[in-house]
Amino acid sequence: MKKTQMALAAVALVASTAAMAADVTVSGRFDYGFASASTADTVTGVQGGLLAPNFVNVTGSEDLGGGMKASFNWVNLVTNAGALVNANANAGISNEMGGIKLGRVSDDFLTGVLAFDVTSGGNMGSAVSPILQMGATGAFHSNAVQLDASVAGVNVGATYIGQDTAESLSTVTKADGGFDGSNVGDVVSGARAGAKGDYSFKANTEISGIRLGTAYSRRSTAAAAQDSNTLAAATHQFFGAGTSVGDLTVNLNYMKLNTTTVTGGNGAYPLTGAITATAGYYNYNDSEATNTGTLTSVGLKYAFSKRTTGFANYEKTTGAAVAMQGAVGYNAGAANGVAILGLAHSF
Repeated sequence: MKKTQMALAAVALVASTAAMAADVTVSGRFDYGFASASTADTVTGVQGGLLAPNFVNVTGSEDLGGGMKASFNWVNLVTNAGALVNANANAGISNEMGGIKLGRVSDDFLTGVLAFDVTSGGNMGSAVSPILQMGATGAFHSNAVQLDASVAGVNVGATYIGQDTAESLSTVTKADGGFDGSNVGDVVSGARAGAKGDYSFKANTEISGIRLGTAYSRRSTAAAAQDSNTLAAATHQFFGAGTSVGDLTVNLNYMKLNTTTVTGGNGAYPLTGAITATAGYYNYNDSEATNTGTLTSVGLKYAFSKRTTGFANYEKTTGAAVAMQGAVGYNAGAANGVAILGLAHSF
């Protein structure tokens, strides 16, 4: 009898676990390839996370009825050493109008810019390169409250950081780089971008085929400079516009990151059914002459399938601008050239 009861309990446990896991999905992407840089600041050779940081994402949801849904999201970046770096860990509730998340979330200023970047943050030539380079905002924030809503065709999002993060100030400076897969969260380029009271906002809409968007972030004095290379806390603004002309997609970007104004644009065009060309150009103009420079990129992507993509990119920088390579890091110094060739797979 006891054996029968134990067997029934085991079956019930398995059935219960299966039921709970029915709405849980695992996804992610990995890329590996060859990188070659014109200076010694970036390692040349086979590396991972060249196009964008490698990651694994676990999500789950439950239908609460009445149009309401509960969900969780757990995203971990994967470094070249195989270590996991938490990007998102949150729980939320939503309906067709919008929702709220609590926990560790992606920064709204950053995602607001990504909406006007044909690479969606993939490197190289991403519109977020100057943001991460100068530590204008962290990529992710802990202890946050995040709201999303869609009203009358306008999509809005806002993030408020409700408590200081546990991380201390980083010793990494802009000159040293800083986006290496280990400090892409609350600590970026020497600045603590996750202090209590900090917030960010984004909004976008489309009018007659023209996409328009804006983003704003406020960083408190808790993100004070640790050295002369690091930006002090400030407010940051973004305005973007984009459209499609036939198969060509183009975006124009304007950012004011502390004392640095970044203007530029990016575009994508399908050369054939499987090959897409991308390009981007950004001009840095610093009123204090610290971060003046340019960033130019060109790239090709070949879609082997919906999940597998081959890529080749070349990025050139001048002045204080630096080349960003996914989770690998920055290539610091003037007149840099970085080329990458690799293969990416999503699941």
